[in-house]
Amino acid sequence: MTKYDPATIQGFADRLYSRTISTMVINTVLGALVGMAVDPFIHQALPAAISDHLPSWGIAALLAVFGFLQGWERSYVLKIQAQTALCQMQIEQNTRNSNPTNNP
Repeated sequence: MTKYDPATIQGFADRLYSRTISTMVINTVLGALVGMAVDPFIHQALPAAISDHLPSWGIAALLAVFGFLQGWERSYVLKIQAQTALCQMQIEQNTRNSNPTNNP
C-alpha cells in the first residue's frame, strides 16, 4: 500500500504554480500566430471600406489578447488546483496533530 507523502503534494502544487506564467505566454503567442495566419483571409472577406482601415496586424493583436485572456483563466484554474491540494495537505496535517491516538 502506498503511504502518504506530503512532499509529493507540495511538489505537485509547485509544478502547477510554475506552469501559470508559461500558460499565459503560450496562449498569447498561439493567439498571435493564429491571428497572423487568418489575417489575410479576413482582410479578403471584409468589404474594402473596412479592410482598408484595419491594420495588417490588427487580427493578430486581437487574437493575441484573446489568447492572453484564455491563458490567464487557465492559469487561475491551475492556481486553484494547487491551492486545493495544499489545503487538503494542511487539513491532513492539522487532523494528524490534533488526534493523539494517531501519532506514532
